[in-house]
Amino acid sequence: MKLNSIRILGVRVNKTSKEEVLVCVKNFLNENRKFLIVTPNPEILVEAARNKKFAAVLNSAEIAIADGVGLKLADLSLEIIKGRQLMMELFKLADDLALKIYLLGSTEKVNQEAVMKATREYPNAKVAGAAGALLNSQGEPVGGQESTTGKAIVTEINQFKPDLLFVAFGAPKQELWVSRVLPKLKVGGVMVVGGSFDYFVGGSSVPKLVLSLGLEWLWRLIKEPWRAKRIFTAVFLFPLLLLTNTSEVQ
Repeated sequence: MKLNSIRILGVRVNKTSKEEVLVCVKNFLNENRKFLIVTPNPEILVEAARNKKFAAVLNSAEIAIADGVGLKLADLSLEIIKGRQLMMELFKLADDLALKIYLLGSTEKVNQEAVMKATREYPNAKVAGAAGALLNSQGEPVGGQESTTGKAIVTEINQFKPDLLFVAFGAPKQELWVSRVLPKLKVGGVMVVGGSFDYFVGGSSVPKLVLSLGLEWLWRLIKEPWRAKRIFTAVFLFPLLLLTNTSEVQ
């Protein structure tokens, strides 16, 4: 099954539904085909516009969901699929099919809590995880960890052989790390999930009305002012790039 797509600022984004994505994932798993799921949002697309290596990784993914209401500025008919919501759907799929899932990234505390919660709520799935190595902006372990922690994590993942690997190092580190090690990994599919483990563990504090109006950015700005730079990128810089690069939307 091939998903329809458009290009926004040079990055391919699937124009599809959550249901079609889940069918596609099932097909990949049945075919034993290794695949990557990425989650382009306005902030990620701005970074990709100035980081060609990052953009290349995004464009290499088999599935690229539209994660962020701001992408509707490029195409109003896009269905927005939040990465954290798709992650939860894949947890349910793992439970239904008794799959193995591995949660990689976030802090040690959050990772352990996420593994415990997933084990409790999805008892038919086999769950494992680790916080992993600290990465630099190029997705490489820092402080000489490449020969120790970095390789150890790859070895642990390969021994577990997960059907689905969820990577939560944050963009663009997670995408660059995955692109570098994916050929070595014995996995079914990989999804990059940013801060979704924190969301999974703590739940969403954003009111449903705010989410339905597409104003999560404003809520975050009020409640979490340290996010101001990221919010500025998504809310102001991304639309400006769209206006000045109309040929990059097709």
